[in-house]
Amino acid sequence: MFKKIFYIASALFLTVALLGSMGLSVWTYNLNNELEQSQAGYKSLQEKYNKLDSETSQAKADYESRLDETQIDLESAQAELKDAQARINKLENDLDAARAENKSLRSKVSAIQSKVAVLNAFWFTSDSAFAARVESSDDAQLKKLYKSMSESQSWDDFVELMSYLIQSISDASGISWQPINNVNAAIIGQIG
Repeated sequence: MFKKIFYIASALFLTVALLGSMGLSVWTYNLNNELEQSQAGYKSLQEKYNKLDSETSQAKADYESRLDETQIDLESAQAELKDAQARINKLENDLDAARAENKSLRSKVSAIQSKVAVLNAFWFTSDSAFAARVESSDDAQLKKLYKSMSESQSWDDFVELMSYLIQSISDASGISWQPINNVNAAIIGQIG
């Protein structure tokens, strides 16, 4: 009986061991399947991670490239702005110079017009209109020469007055003209 119990206990032990071994095999098989699925999921996640990492690196490179391009564009725009500002300053200086030159030219034209008006009054109006033009003039030298000519009534004073008028007109206009100092010498010089 003891043997029988021993055999039954042994059989039960072997059955339990066999069932335990089968259970462990099934459990190992399931764990192996889960491990394979986990590894496949890990591999898929790793590929997605690598793809995302690659896209992130590409996006970062694109961002840095665009940032560099933007920086270059900004520097170019700043250089163009400086250049434009320099051109504006030059144009403003040119405009100021042109205005000053225009003012100078207007002053010269006004001086020429007043002298021409005196000449016109002499040639085409009366002596009193000529005298009035001379007296209304701002030119002290002209007034002095006219006074001298009026008092002396000499040809030389008249020539000196006309020479001064023509010389002052040519000086104001920038035309070179040499007055004749002695009319008689000019006439003799032409004959001889």
